[in-house]
Amino acid sequence: MNISKKRAWRLAIAVLVSTLVLLAPEGHGRDRIAAGVDRLLAPWNRPDAPGAAVVIVKDGAVMLQRGYGCANLEQRTPITPQTVFDAASVAKQFTGLGIAMLVEQGKISLDDDIHKYLPDVPDFGKRITVANLLHHTSGLRDWPETLAISGLAMEDVITLETILEMVRHQRELDFAPGEEHQYSNTGYNLLAVIVAEVTGQSFRAWTEANLFRPLGMKQTHFCDNPAEVVRQRADAYASGDHGTYRRAVSQLSALGSSSLFITAEDMGKWLVNFETARVGGKQAIDAMHQPGQLNSGKRVDYGFGVALGEYRGTKLLIHTGGWAGYRSAVVRLPEKKLGIAILSNAATLDAANLALKIADLCLGPKPEDKPTVPPKTPAAAAKPDPSHWDAYLGTYRLGPNWWLTITREGDRLMAQATRESKFKMTPRSDTHFFVEAYGAGVEFVRDGSGPVMRLRYRGIQAPKLTVTALTPERLGGYAGDYWSDELQRVVRLEIRGGQLMTWHRAAGWIRLLPTDADRFDTEAGQGIVFSRDAAMQVEAMKISGGRARHLRFKRVSLDPEPLVGRE
Repeated sequence: MNISKKRAWRLAIAVLVSTLVLLAPEGHGRDRIAAGVDRLLAPWNRPDAPGAAVVIVKDGAVMLQRGYGCANLEQRTPITPQTVFDAASVAKQFTGLGIAMLVEQGKISLDDDIHKYLPDVPDFGKRITVANLLHHTSGLRDWPETLAISGLAMEDVITLETILEMVRHQRELDFAPGEEHQYSNTGYNLLAVIVAEVTGQSFRAWTEANLFRPLGMKQTHFCDNPAEVVRQRADAYASGDHGTYRRAVSQLSALGSSSLFITAEDMGKWLVNFETARVGGKQAIDAMHQPGQLNSGKRVDYGFGVALGEYRGTKLLIHTGGWAGYRSAVVRLPEKKLGIAILSNAATLDAANLALKIADLCLGPKPEDKPTVPPKTPAAAAKPDPSHWDAYLGTYRLGPNWWLTITREGDRLMAQATRESKFKMTPRSDTHFFVEAYGAGVEFVRDGSGPVMRLRYRGIQAPKLTVTALTPERLGGYAGDYWSDELQRVVRLEIRGGQLMTWHRAAGWIRLLPTDADRFDTEAGQGIVFSRDAAMQVEAMKISGGRARHLRFKRVSLDPEPLVGRE
């Protein structure tokens, strides 16, 4: 039967409203919370934008569930509680409960050396335990950053075998197990393999039989085939030009760490289980909430797939997820018997912030804070002095793949973000400037009375990069081909337009800025350190990122074609 798109939207809204009325508690509290959630999601509640599905669980029962926005912009399919999303890293708590259950059954010990189950993992001369994987203290490289450095695009097909092959080639740990806490998706992929090894079932089959089916989660599964057709799945979207959207492609099946396909309706059943302990049992669920510990005895505020914290004076359990254009967050306040989940297909939606705002609606008004004094408007006499502005010039790191370069054109400062045009900065005081193109201000911050060390932009504290001036001859000494045995990849460095650059097929040309002797900082968020031989010729480099350190590349001769002076 064919129905118009407008009628489809009306039917969907009617179903959602009736669902809301049936599931919510009686009284004005229900109406207030429902109205508040509607206000928070109003910017996404359109047939021409992606959006989100929301579920709230209170006192062991689903209180509210509904959808906002579009699951597919081409067909204008509305999001409902039955829309399937990729929950990304929220998947880790499902893996965590699975491990806790197998520990309870005596099939796994948290103190087991992982080589008992994973003989293909290299012997780094250090003992890695199951607990190290759970609490992100293993020292294993995180696969998204490592594979990106290897030249893989995150839109490529990435499977569990892709990740395991990366682990098999890892040459050294980022740190000794238990010495540091460094978030690593890789550890949770290995946990999925351990589950399969000890149960004799695939991870997908075991979780379906032991987690999802017993809870009636009929539309939930771990994706083990990126080409699988999934009914009612939301497409993912990132922001495009001029307020438009573009599709964000995902071909990922990273079992254990990610790739959990789930609906808000099923997520409600999962949240209820934390109250009823119907699946797993109370002891296993309690184990999930135990923090880790470093070798030094320092507490690690991360349990079995959940981050541990506090919010408004009560215990907080939270995890977020982000992959392609999917964003998710699960927030639980166990002492308040409150659980909230956000599943979204919009890359620009801040799921964690939204979930906490919904928590505020459910908890009621916060205790009144002391009245804040609005910042004073600079006196008219405090006219900006352009003679001070040269100290602001330079490049600042806003984040991975994101630099902001400040230049001067006469008595005007210009801001240029990575791969963007230059935009005028309007002074508001000696240190504050407004960039109309960004719709936001920039503040330059000095180290006491010393030099400018960073700038503030939308809450980001961006450090200023110390750029070393190099002669063209010295800069050319770094150009060449570099081979990594671990990544099985050649990185080529070239001089283009007087800058050292490298080509990445996903990110395009990436600049390298010299920051010290034989040290460079990249637009992609990594640091590079070069080493020299006895003749002081560059022979190798090590690339380090936030979650993958000291990846070794040896200089090799592959192409006699000149690498200097290309345009």
